[in-house]
Amino acid sequence: MATKTFGRRGLAPLVPRPSLRSDSAAGAPDVALDRGAGALALEGAIGAKSLIADIPFLTVCTIMFLLFVFGAEKRLAFDIGRNGDLSVGSLIAFGAVSYDLVAGSGEWWRVGLAPLLHASASHLFGNSFALLFVGVRLEPMIGRGWFSMIFVASALGGVTGSLFGNAPDAPSVGASGAITGLIGALFVVSFHHSAEPDEQRAMRRTSMRFGIPALLPLALGTSGGVDYFAHAGGAIAGGAVGLALCAHWSADRLRPNFARPAAIAALISLAVSIVSGGIAAARYSTYAAKAEQFIPAAEMPPKMFEAGAQRSADLLHRYPKDPRAHLMRAFLLLQAHRPAEAEAEFRATIALVSPDVVGHAARELAQAGLALTVADQDRHQEAKILAADICHAKNPVPARRILETAKLCD
Repeated sequence: MATKTFGRRGLAPLVPRPSLRSDSAAGAPDVALDRGAGALALEGAIGAKSLIADIPFLTVCTIMFLLFVFGAEKRLAFDIGRNGDLSVGSLIAFGAVSYDLVAGSGEWWRVGLAPLLHASASHLFGNSFALLFVGVRLEPMIGRGWFSMIFVASALGGVTGSLFGNAPDAPSVGASGAITGLIGALFVVSFHHSAEPDEQRAMRRTSMRFGIPALLPLALGTSGGVDYFAHAGGAIAGGAVGLALCAHWSADRLRPNFARPAAIAALISLAVSIVSGGIAAARYSTYAAKAEQFIPAAEMPPKMFEAGAQRSADLLHRYPKDPRAHLMRAFLLLQAHRPAEAEAEFRATIALVSPDVVGHAARELAQAGLALTVADQDRHQEAKILAADICHAKNPVPARRILETAKLCD
């Protein structure tokens, strides 16, 4: 389907500009007929340049770049699940962000990489689909310099929202924050006088079509595996840049002012991302070496405490340094009413888990299981102490339900 170019109100061209509409829709103003052949040729060249500028090259190139990055992820990842999704460990090695990883560990280089990474092909496809539709509307309107600047600013806004909105140990990747920022900017720019009324309505329809699903779940308190805080941060940043853009958009200009500085700022940001990629590459071997000690995602049982427990002896023999192997073994022993042996495995799990995000969930489950095991040995006061941190956690975790069922959170 052909893409319509964006009209510019109050800026009637002196000659008919090349258009994707039919010839019958284009009529030359009378004033253009009084021009000489040289002027007509010059104005035709200007019109042709404007048509080329209306093609969303940057949008297409950005999608291709994200595809290239994801291809590199798939090729270099040291752990990929059965469904083709990258493991959490691989994403962290590549540059995923969380408050603990960025602010807690001082790894600020991750901010320059996380918006370019994706966890799966479906994740990338969804973002690319939205980026294409929004970019086709917005890039011809504001030009490539500002489009790239809004993408960068929104990506930073998305990372900020993710860091302060999510749990400190929840890793996040993806360009959705940057794309939601472009959606916010599209909505704001749709009120600028440079677009014709029908084009303004089309811009608002596109922004609503993608913006509502991106933000509404956050207002309803649902999240799942989607980082809606990144969406909100990106939308705020993109809308703010859109407002600043419109405030300095001269009425006599086809596109916003200061496009060159905006493009330079975006190029500097790209250079920062390249440097961040170099830092990630330098540290990657350390993550890969640690990953060899853990159960690969493709071998991890889908039901950890059912099928996994039955395979725990084999997994523990092959991966003795993986805390999850000890955890599965501990729950099997607990179900077999062998509390002393289960206690030893739960304590081994806690001793082996890493202090980072990867080990956090295993540590909570091990601590909850240890509390159950201790209570089963009639050491109720000790069990209450072990359960206290989980029971009083600000954000409910799965381990709390285990303790509540056992009445250790009273």
